[in-house]
Amino acid sequence: MIKEAFFEQQKVCPVCKTKFTITRIRSSACMVQERETDFHVKYRDVDPLLYSIWVCPNCQYASSDKDFETDIKPQEMERLKKGLPMLKSEEPDFSSQRVPQAALRTFELGLRTAMIKQSPAIVVAGLYLRAAWMYREMGKKEEEINYIEQARKLYQHSFEKEWGHYAAKMSDSRIMYLIGELYHRCGDYEEAIKWFSRTVMNKDIKKEPEINRLVRAQWETAREGYKAQQGGKVSSQAADNEQKEVTPEKAPDKPEEIIEKPPQPKSRGSKVKMFVSLYMDQVEWLKVTANKPYEKHKVFLGKESVARAVIDAVMEKIPDPGKFKSEEELKQMIMNKISG
Repeated sequence: MIKEAFFEQQKVCPVCKTKFTITRIRSSACMVQERETDFHVKYRDVDPLLYSIWVCPNCQYASSDKDFETDIKPQEMERLKKGLPMLKSEEPDFSSQRVPQAALRTFELGLRTAMIKQSPAIVVAGLYLRAAWMYREMGKKEEEINYIEQARKLYQHSFEKEWGHYAAKMSDSRIMYLIGELYHRCGDYEEAIKWFSRTVMNKDIKKEPEINRLVRAQWETAREGYKAQQGGKVSSQAADNEQKEVTPEKAPDKPEEIIEKPPQPKSRGSKVKMFVSLYMDQVEWLKVTANKPYEKHKVFLGKESVARAVIDAVMEKIPDPGKFKSEEELKQMIMNKISG
């Protein structure tokens, strides 16, 4: 029965045009066992989550099935053709049946691809959340929570900043509920209560009865968790959120009007794209340094971010490096001022 659940297909990589084989699961073989409160679905026998990311064996472009059937935007294609070769790594064969560890690696490669493409936060959030589900299935609680926290930050950023991107994928009620549930799973009950209350207040919540049912149940669970965390006491802010929950007619229509935005740093203007010629050892250093956050925290940081951090540090330490007439002379002046 399990063997009959699988079948193979030939696909073409949209980046390098390599033909390769993928393994898929017949929908008739996917038997739902349980639906969890953060939308993770547990299956009997075979789990389609393990096969939801396809990986090109040549260039290592990794994404969901629909992305292999959709044209890539020219600017994204340019980034992929430059970025993928620089980060290419030794990987196992993903074309056959997968174990959880191999499936988890496909999500990591999917995150790498999304970062190179500069995909919207809502897309990256979904990859982090599915990777968190994989860690949950593997029984790795710490890693699961780390990935849930990354997903929560990105969903919240998308809700506050990416109206056009997330609206095509998730309703307001659904994304607000999910943000609250991810706070809940990370043990931040007070924030969970805030987001659950906002969800209940949303004018369209009655159009989604399943979300309405989930949010009311999880709001109560979060409230009990918060009480236990506070020794049986509920803060005035949490109590205020409870009061707001019973007056949904006062809810604003747009997310911008119900989000308490944190203070924003002083604007530095828009980023400017520059083409810079670097030596191979400099590129290698940027690559290695950019990978450090992933090795320790499973967070991706691009080489551009590393370069900006270095420039910012030099600008802060040495606002005016003085006069110089060559690249080497500037380098020595900077080194002398830093060490001195």
